[in-house]
Amino acid sequence: MRDRPSAGKGSPEGDVPMPKEIENRPQECARVVRRLLERIDAHVASLAKGELSISWPEMQLVLLALEAHAEGRDVSVHLDGGNEISAYVRRNLFDELVGEPSNIFYTTKVDAKTVRYEALPKDFWKECLSLLRQKLTELREKD
Repeated sequence: MRDRPSAGKGSPEGDVPMPKEIENRPQECARVVRRLLERIDAHVASLAKGELSISWPEMQLVLLALEAHAEGRDVSVHLDGGNEISAYVRRNLFDELVGEPSNIFYTTKVDAKTVRYEALPKDFWKECLSLLRQKLTELREKD
C-alpha cells in the first residue's frame, strides 16, 4: 500500500518546502553569465592551444542548442553536421555549458540563521541564456 499525504498536510512530496523566488534575480543572472563567459573563455583558450577556434556562427549554433535543450527539444540539428572538426568543437562547448545549471546554485535566506542552496530553475536558466546571448553579441560588436 502506498503512503498518501493526509488531507491538509501539504504537497504530495511531503513536507519539502517550496523553493522561494530568486532574490536579486538580475544580479544572480549576471553572476551566472559571468561564470558561463569564463567557461567559454577557458574553452576558447584551450582550443587555441590545439590550433582550433570557434567562429561566431558556430557560437550561435551552440547558443541555439543550449536554448533548445532548455526547452526539451533536439539539439543535434545545431551541433551536428558540417565539418567534422567544427561539429566536435561545437559539441564540446555545448557539453561543458549544458552541465552548468547542475553546478551553479543560488542562495535563499530561509531565516536569520539559515541559507538554503537551490538549483537553477529552468525558467531562470533560460533568462541566463538570453543574457549570455546579449553579452556575447556586445563583446562581438566591440571587436
